[in-house]
Amino acid sequence: MTLFLTGFVLIPPALQKWSDDRTYGYPRTFQVDANVGHGDSNFPVSHFIALNLNGRIEVIEIPQGDAEKLQPHLYLIARLAMQGSDLVPVTVSFGDMNGDGKPDMLVTFNGTQWIWFNNGTQFVPKV
Repeated sequence: MTLFLTGFVLIPPALQKWSDDRTYGYPRTFQVDANVGHGDSNFPVSHFIALNLNGRIEVIEIPQGDAEKLQPHLYLIARLAMQGSDLVPVTVSFGDMNGDGKPDMLVTFNGTQWIWFNNGTQFVPKV
């Protein structure tokens, strides 16, 4: 009976890790394209890469268009210090959270959601 209970407790975390490995890889990564208004008029979409690199949550924005005028942005979101922090998946979505008509960036990881506000050229942590 003890062996059964021990196996039962260990299997769900192992299955979750296997599922996250298949979905987000290692290091944990998530990618999405979104029109947030930071590109140029011909190519308004930016490519976003959300990354958990050894517990450091980062989002890279690569605006499409003229590469000399539109530089990538690196957003340092948070630093996780718990055991297994390098295994936490991170995702990015967009929505107008403050009603200004610009899509804001929502970074989700470890059961929390961080909002970075769109100022028209990049995202900032506070309005």
